[in-house]
Amino acid sequence: MKIASILPYKENYTLKGAGAVALWISDFVRDSKYKKNTYIIGSTKNKNYLTKNYINIDNINSKLNSTTKEYSNKIINKIQNLNFDVLELHNRPIMVKEFFGKLNSKIILYFHNDPTTMKGAKSVNERIYLLKKVDKIIFISSWVKKKFFKNLPNLSDNKTQIIYHSIDPIKKNVKKNKQIIFVGKLNESKGYDLYCKSMFKILDQYNDWCAISIGEERRFQNFPTHKRHFNLGQIPHNKVLDYLSESEIAVIPSRWEEPFGRTALEASSRGCATIISNTGGLPETTDYAIKLKKLDTKNIENEVIRLIKNDKQTLIAFFFVITTLAYFYPVIKHAKNKLDCEAIAKNYIIKNKNTIGINNREIKMISTNFCYGGEEIYELENLKN
Repeated sequence: MKIASILPYKENYTLKGAGAVALWISDFVRDSKYKKNTYIIGSTKNKNYLTKNYINIDNINSKLNSTTKEYSNKIINKIQNLNFDVLELHNRPIMVKEFFGKLNSKIILYFHNDPTTMKGAKSVNERIYLLKKVDKIIFISSWVKKKFFKNLPNLSDNKTQIIYHSIDPIKKNVKKNKQIIFVGKLNESKGYDLYCKSMFKILDQYNDWCAISIGEERRFQNFPTHKRHFNLGQIPHNKVLDYLSESEIAVIPSRWEEPFGRTALEASSRGCATIISNTGGLPETTDYAIKLKKLDTKNIENEVIRLIKNDKQTLIAFFFVITTLAYFYPVIKHAKNKLDCEAIAKNYIIKNKNTIGINNREIKMISTNFCYGGEEIYELENLKN
């Protein structure tokens, strides 16, 4: 199996500046049994790529074609003789039309954000077209999938699947510091202004605590905050995980409807008492985060202070529970999705294919291979009608 995983144009795929899409891809490529035959394709001026087998597309500057069309054409010219079995298109549904029928490859489309906000998937007809033309559609959360099927007629979702972000388990316990942490873009959409403002009351009341924030914003606004709130800027992802491991409380007060909320998953997995807003796919990251009843400064202050007031034994027990559950939660979710997919695939084979001479064990094997994305992912088509 030879796979080309195509990044959105200008998606940062470097150790220091990688975003959620890049991290999702690198995590799965790193642990894939096909990693030696998987190539990441993108266009960035940055170096120090997250994984090997990266192909960079340079000089996207045509005045005659759109950026998407030129980016797509250059990729096609670059890989047309490399005989990829599968093309993975990430977060760019508009590129499906550019690739469809031009290469002898199956197409898997990945949605990392709300599909109804993306060119090529905004309208009902565009999403119906995608369901008909691509071979599989992957969503990173149930919330994203619901957005895709919103207002669509009663269509089958056999081609679709939910695959959550993954996270490596903690290798060793780290001593916790009395610090509160925020990770993400430093803007109002992420609720950074609320985080900054809430630190005044919290840190004035607790002199032995401090706050840190990690991230950047191109149009950064310097929100007023406490003198013991330190902004570390953009740092490598492995360092972000280190700071989460050392922090006791993480705050994710996003106003924006997060498609998933990777930071919440990472914070919970690192033993942080995690406070989140109840927006988008954030509640899917863990069942054990504290959900803000109302997204404002006062509620953030109240929840953080309540956690700080808790006795040490309660906090230790809380950290242990959420760390354990955060590790197993995506595993359990993923297993359930696989079982659902296998049942759908098996029913499809029995109803639509000639299964004479094929026993139940063989049908189950084909269904399982389809859902696990192995070399037999398209074996359904090889059964005689």
